[in-house]
Amino acid sequence: MKTKRLFLLLIALIAVVLSASVVVGFQHHKNALYTHEQEELEHTTMHLQSELDGQLAALQRTTEIGATNPELTRHGSTSQRRALETFVKQSSFAGASVIAANGTMTTIVADSGRPRAAVGDDFSDRTYFRRAMDGETYVSEPIEADSGNLILTISTPLSENGTRVGTLNAAFHLEHGNFFPQFASTLEDEQGLTIESQSGERIYTAAPSPNADLMERQTTLSETGWTVAVSESRVPIQERSRELTMLQGSALVFVLGTLALFGWWVYRRNLAQLEELLAGFEAIENQEYQTRITLEGADEWQRIEHGFNQLCRTLDGHMHERQAYERRLEKQRDDLETLNQVLRHDIRNDLQIVLAYADLLADHVEAGSDSEEYLETLQDSASQAVELTKTAREMADVMLANADGQRQIRLRPLITDVVADVQSQYADADVSVAEPLPETAVLANEMLESVFRNLVKNAIQHNDKAVPEVTVSVRDDASEVTVRIADNGPGIPDAQKDEIFGKGKRGLDSAGTGLGLYLAQTLVDAYGGDIWVEDNDPEGAVFVVTLPKAE
Repeated sequence: MKTKRLFLLLIALIAVVLSASVVVGFQHHKNALYTHEQEELEHTTMHLQSELDGQLAALQRTTEIGATNPELTRHGSTSQRRALETFVKQSSFAGASVIAANGTMTTIVADSGRPRAAVGDDFSDRTYFRRAMDGETYVSEPIEADSGNLILTISTPLSENGTRVGTLNAAFHLEHGNFFPQFASTLEDEQGLTIESQSGERIYTAAPSPNADLMERQTTLSETGWTVAVSESRVPIQERSRELTMLQGSALVFVLGTLALFGWWVYRRNLAQLEELLAGFEAIENQEYQTRITLEGADEWQRIEHGFNQLCRTLDGHMHERQAYERRLEKQRDDLETLNQVLRHDIRNDLQIVLAYADLLADHVEAGSDSEEYLETLQDSASQAVELTKTAREMADVMLANADGQRQIRLRPLITDVVADVQSQYADADVSVAEPLPETAVLANEMLESVFRNLVKNAIQHNDKAVPEVTVSVRDDASEVTVRIADNGPGIPDAQKDEIFGKGKRGLDSAGTGLGLYLAQTLVDAYGGDIWVEDNDPEGAVFVVTLPKAE
């Protein structure tokens, strides 16, 4: 896609994302505003419940304290009436009465000071009387009086010497004074209050303003079971939301306009340079390092032009150096392959001919003569030269090998073949395998055989015993395999345990080439393993090889 199309698409995408963000943000804010108002409404409702429960509990406590006056238990007496009048004057109750245990009203007092007609009447069927005689301070359902006022009766038992002898019944006028309005006055203008009794009768109502599109929260008073409902109009919230919508819309139009102007300016000022620069990078990607670009405009573009062209010159120089190095490396590899062919065929074949003729001469050399000694020296030297060509060939194979050619190699048949082969070459030695060999595999190549052959032969060649003994053991661990080649030779001093793996390192009395251990370490490192030497018990050395298990 062209750069200008990408740029226009980016501007459009930014505009869409910005618009969506504003819309989503507004909706989130609107929802948060409604949620906040609902939480505030819930908090207000619970607060009113707590206040109303507190007021009703205070009325109950006042009645219970008044019932502790012993004069109230003297039914029909003047002292009972005076005590009841004092109770009404000192409390917020509109009136009070005393009903004896048999249900007969003995005294009644009202704040107007008149009703006596009910004295002597039977009130035993009244719920508030029966509940109080059961030992409960009871708040009755509101009862509408002839005056239209709602009266709340709070009854509590009167006791004398532990025996209930009657009830004190206090009458509270709900519409008297400022009982409900004092709670409604704490609400906001757009909030209203409705209180209903347990029977569903509406006790008090204060409508919200405006009284439309309401949300409501309800709760129940623990003292009376009344339902308290606080309502609030959504209209003011909707008006604030509309104002915010207009403000955000104006801001969005301004931002989108600014973004469009900025995009036009960037397009006119920088897009041509960007396209030129992108074309230059495409040329670099195609390894066309002779490419040069020309950018116009601000100083920053001039510095970019200089840096890009300098980069191309540097990459062009590196490419020529790398090509020359690759040509040298390819020539060295060809030379190494040629040397490998010479070692594999020409020199090795010539040495085999030397050994064959030496064997023929053995039949014509007198035993015990100097000629026999010279012939043995010739045979030993030729055999060592054959071993040297074999090791050198293996070194060449390692250098030419491809790491991607590794595969799963099963250790059991490989080690068994190596032990049998070395045992056939060194008849005087005792080479054995510690059974059982685990059926496990490692990731390597066919050169792994050279590792163990060189280590076993090294253990024999450096051995000073009449019968060299070599034991090969294998341990299968969770993630790796450990192979140990132990001998009964003279051992290796601690100072030389790290040096013996160096290229061409060998002992003064060694019959080896000095490359076997170096080859072994090179191969083990290539396989991702490790190799070291440690002391054997009671004598000799142990070469330890660890290799990662094949998955």
